[in-house]
Amino acid sequence: MKKFALATIFLISALFSADNFIFEKVNNPKEILSKISTKKPSRSKRSVRSYTPLPIDQFVFDSNLDELTSVSSGGQLLFYLAYNKVQNDPTMPRSELLTNLSESENYACDYIAQQASICNYEDYYSQVQYALNSIGGWFYFTQYPSSDDEFVLINRINTKRGNAGGSQKFMGGKPHFKVFVDTYGKLSVTFTLVTGGTQTVSTPQAIPLNTKVYLQANNSGINYEVGWTTLDGVSSRASGSHQGFSIPADIDEHRVARNNKVSCQSGPNLTGINERNSGCIKIDFGSKMQQTVEFYNQKKNSHLISNFFWNASTGMFADMNKTDISNNTVFQPNTSLVVDINFINKVYGDLFMGQNNFNANQLRVYVADNYIIADVREY
Repeated sequence: MKKFALATIFLISALFSADNFIFEKVNNPKEILSKISTKKPSRSKRSVRSYTPLPIDQFVFDSNLDELTSVSSGGQLLFYLAYNKVQNDPTMPRSELLTNLSESENYACDYIAQQASICNYEDYYSQVQYALNSIGGWFYFTQYPSSDDEFVLINRINTKRGNAGGSQKFMGGKPHFKVFVDTYGKLSVTFTLVTGGTQTVSTPQAIPLNTKVYLQANNSGINYEVGWTTLDGVSSRASGSHQGFSIPADIDEHRVARNNKVSCQSGPNLTGINERNSGCIKIDFGSKMQQTVEFYNQKKNSHLISNFFWNASTGMFADMNKTDISNNTVFQPNTSLVVDINFINKVYGDLFMGQNNFNANQLRVYVADNYIIADVREY
């Protein structure tokens, strides 16, 4: 009898037109799920495509992380759809990072940035606007890194400093903006002091595991800040700064070299001196952006990354809830889940029409009596 009842659900559901679907977010999911949990699990061995129904008592719902939407047609409930409040669309792969950088654009590379000179974005971000950095995005951790070099979002280095005050000796080759998650699970930033030592600022609390968390680190001149926050508003932040922006004479030397379009003679391996390589300070950019792209590509699926970006200046947590972050210099195009008629059709198609819109384990089906829960959650 149970087998017949289950088959009847699928048969009746298959008769409905997708154009007549009504889907609504459930306002009282705990009450609905409590009601369903009292129903007897189906003993049917029938599978929909490759979806063997799972026992309803295996379904776990977290109202802080999850949403539940009812899907009906003609006054009859077809199924409930369970999904995360923030997640990627499981039918779409996470995108490659895009940039708002143009080789043909003229950037204002004199020190005071009053006019465009012979300069590209590499020169601009490495020698002019080098002390402004923002990086962040949504992540999901199941464990903490085994070393401080395992989960590095970005690591910009002082590659060139001037003669003045021994700046190159003290600061050259050391981090200007290294952002990483340490072995204790704390979001951290390491930067170099003008004395040559380094300082690390970390969030007081560790990033929580097994939940979606937004990380961001900012650098503005001598100031640094790191922070994380979760969907339910739990957060942890910390900040720090240099004793001073840099050795003052070092900045003066940089300014003179930049404005007069001459070389800082202390720079290593300088040839063909012109306005493109003038100035005394250089914080590497292009190679570090490539490393950040590689980091993203390696971690984007294992850590469910979304809204990932680098920019010269983005306010702390300003972009965490945006669906379009293309205003940033480097950004992840949006592939977040939108529960609309198109997505409902994909779920319906896999459940009842023999389609293949989801890969293995991206859609799980729970059945009890006449109730079906289609689960597309990432975590």
